[in-house]
Parts: sequence; C-alpha cells; structure tokens
Amino acid sequence: NAMIKGLQERLHLTKFVSDEAISAVKQAGLGGLDLGGERRIVTIMETDIRGFTSISEKMEPEEVVNLLNRYLNKQTEVIKNHGGDIDKFIGDAVLAVFMGDEMADNAVSCAINIQIEINNLNQKLGGNTMFGIGINSGPVVMGPMGSKDRMDYTVIGDNVNLAARLCDVAGPGEIVISENTKKYLSQKKFNLITQDPVQLKGKEKPVNNYRVE
Repeated sequence: NAMIKGLQERLHLTKFVSDEAISAVKQAGLGGLDLGGERRIVTIMETDIRGFTSISEKMEPEEVVNLLNRYLNKQTEVIKNHGGDIDKFIGDAVLAVFMGDEMADNAVSCAINIQIEINNLNQKLGGNTMFGIGINSGPVVMGPMGSKDRMDYTVIGDNVNLAARLCDVAGPGEIVISENTKKYLSQKKFNLITQDPVQLKGKEKPVNNYRVE
C-alpha cells in the first residue's frame, strides 16, 4: 500500500513540471541536478488571453479559475499533439517550447489549431474569449534555475523575452511570428503577412514580424 501510494504521489507530482524537467531528473540519477543549463536552439510560443482582467472582475474567483482551466486544458491538448512541451503557466498565459528539425512548423501549426479550438470552445461556452499568440526561435539556455533547494527547470534568454513581446503585439485571435521563426520554417503552407516593424521594449531597433493568416 505504501508503494502504491508513493507511485500515485509521484504521478501527481509529474503534472507540476515540464516533460523536459522529468527527463532531466531521470538522466541526473542519484547525484541530482546542478544549477545552470545548456544552450539549445528552440522555438518559443507564448499565448495570452486578451482582456482577461476585465473578464475576471465580473466573475467570482471560483468561476474565473474554472473558466481559465477550461482554456488552459484545451491549449495543453493541442500543444502536446504538436510535440510541444509546456514550460509554465503564467496566470492566463502559456509558455511552450518546441524542439527538433520541425520546431518552427510545429509551433505555427499548433498556434493555428489553438485559435481554432478556442473558437470551438467559445461556441460551446457561449463566450468570446480571444487569444494573442507570439512565436520566436533561436538559442536559449535550458536547465534548472533558482537555488539548490528550490529549482525551476525552464528556458532563459532574449529569445524567450522576444516571444513574450510578440505575444503582446498580437491582437485578439492573431498569431505573430518573428523573422527568426520565418527562417526556420521548412514548409511553405503558411500564409504570412508582413507587418510594419515594431519597436519592442529592450530592443534598440524595430523588430520585423509577420502575422499568420
């Protein structure tokens, strides 16, 4: 009974961390993880509900949590189906990581399907919740960050920040990708609309970006 209980607890705990974190722990063995990380080329996608503050202020806290979980659960399904790994939930935002040769294609396809599924969910719920999505690609540092007693396995770097900034640029129902992500796309099935370069916080020069139609 103790062994079964321990396995159940372990199963539940895995839901609180990313797949990459679980893999890293398994590979580390008895020695545990060291703080730091390694340089990786990835595609970062961030999604965010537009106007969530105004939506939530009209609802009870329990209703907000229930509604938010419905949308987060749907996004999680789509992200996993496209080979992505959820790095973290940030309030009503989702930060996901895609790796491999088709990382950019998978991320853009994922974003398109998220918008479709959110629209379907809105119809079921009788709502009109809209998401903005930003996608960027490039080198990051991936690994355990924090302290020796409390770590967070995550991605850090300017390319992560750029994905978040592009998410801010995206309007309701829009997907905005960077020049870097465009370069990593291997397929030509996506319809990209060139937008005016935008001045983003922390960037000296305006950033080229594209809207996915």
